[in-house]
Amino acid sequence: MNFRFDKAPIWHLNEPGLSTKPTVSTLATGRGGLLVVASAMTLSLTGCTFWNGPKFDAPAAVGDLPTRWTAGGGVPGQAVTGWLDDFGSPALRSLVEEAVGQNYSLAAARTRIAQAQERARIAGADRLPAVDASLSTSRSQNLRGSEFANTRANNFNFGLDLRWEIDLWGRLKNLRDAELDRVATESSLYESSRLSLAANVVKTALSIVESQEQIEISRRTLGSLRTNLKILDSRLEAGDLADQAALEISLSRADIARAERAILLSQRQLDGSRRTLETLLGRYPEGTITSIGGLPRITRDIPKGIPSELLLRRPDLLAAEAQVDAALKELSASRKALLPSLSISGSIGTASTDEFGDIFDIQKMVWAIGQNLARPLYQGGRLRANIRLDEAERDELVNTYAETALTAFREVETAIAAERYLRSEVAALSTAVNESRRAESLSLGEYEEGLVEIITLLESQRRAFEAESVLLAAKYELLANRVDLYLALGGDFDHSPVDKEPVPEAAAARVGE
Repeated sequence: MNFRFDKAPIWHLNEPGLSTKPTVSTLATGRGGLLVVASAMTLSLTGCTFWNGPKFDAPAAVGDLPTRWTAGGGVPGQAVTGWLDDFGSPALRSLVEEAVGQNYSLAAARTRIAQAQERARIAGADRLPAVDASLSTSRSQNLRGSEFANTRANNFNFGLDLRWEIDLWGRLKNLRDAELDRVATESSLYESSRLSLAANVVKTALSIVESQEQIEISRRTLGSLRTNLKILDSRLEAGDLADQAALEISLSRADIARAERAILLSQRQLDGSRRTLETLLGRYPEGTITSIGGLPRITRDIPKGIPSELLLRRPDLLAAEAQVDAALKELSASRKALLPSLSISGSIGTASTDEFGDIFDIQKMVWAIGQNLARPLYQGGRLRANIRLDEAERDELVNTYAETALTAFREVETAIAAERYLRSEVAALSTAVNESRRAESLSLGEYEEGLVEIITLLESQRRAFEAESVLLAAKYELLANRVDLYLALGGDFDHSPVDKEPVPEAAAARVGE
């Protein structure tokens, strides 16, 4: 595979400097204070958050991508969910649809998206003013000596308090966008879980069919072996067998025991597969689910020249990419924590010592507004340690992304190559089954004519049974491998990944911003 992987991450951050620093000329209250508020709002709304953090260049992190899959050189294989149609089984699609609607693990993954959306809303709330309202009442009476005065005082207070950190450098936006990237991460992980669930449902349903057909092969073989044993017993009673009769009868009984054991093994596997499928479907695992019928046939070959870019739509890769994007934005926020911060606070309210209704008298209203410009000077190295920590986490996630990508390439290449081998294996085993059945028929005729010993007949029957059993297992492996290929590709052969809008903007729309 012509694939280059650089161990060191490749970065295309293009981080602009932070040389442009807005200045505040006045911090006084009154008219000057209102000017500061207006200026700060203008800066915030018109782009003072000029640096939103770099974007992760996913392809550069793993090197040059091949334009085509190399395994098989374009060997013999639709939409992210359309791949189910390639099996030509409506029953399989019905099972997958039931699982998607009822599986508890998938439902838990959906709730994680909702959790991430709410965390994004919480992070976005830090960019907005916080306003608190308060209302207090009290009654007091002066104590003069040992006697109470005849006068009492009532106190009523009503106020509104404002706190707002102006996001001069975009630090709060970076933190909000990081949470939006985590929304995208959870969304991609949900899609990955859904695709994995569909694959598990299909493979489990196929294994049920295989176990049922293995049982039928074993039962058919067991019937033939028991017939042979009856013939041996009857000939033994008639005195037609030589001294070797005891050996032949023991061999026949041993083959019968092996066939019975094969049936029990397949029945145990069938029971486990049924309970597994019922659990995937969100049902109680009572082991009674019915089969989908026989093994389906793949209705479509793998098309030649599948573009490797299809892999970029894989949900786990998209999730890993979004995690890196979130780490980059958090790193940007950590760096901006070294810069000055501007916050505004204000209050407005009324107080009355007479009547409660007086607190709504505009003539008694008092207001105040102030600004605070602060820059961290010394915090014991905490801020720079946060930067180094975020850098380390970023590097970890980039290397994790690269490893995930390489694993994805390996899975696709292996599945494509395996299909070629499995198809050849099925063809060879089909020939073996036909010849074994022919040999079994010939040996049975010759045995009845007394031309061959019973051992020859038993051996031909054993070979025919094994050939049929192995062929059935190979057919299942071929189907399961195709499922693994769709899982590795993240969907079918036809739908290329679409250009994504920037994650923060896309996620912001989803969380109602």
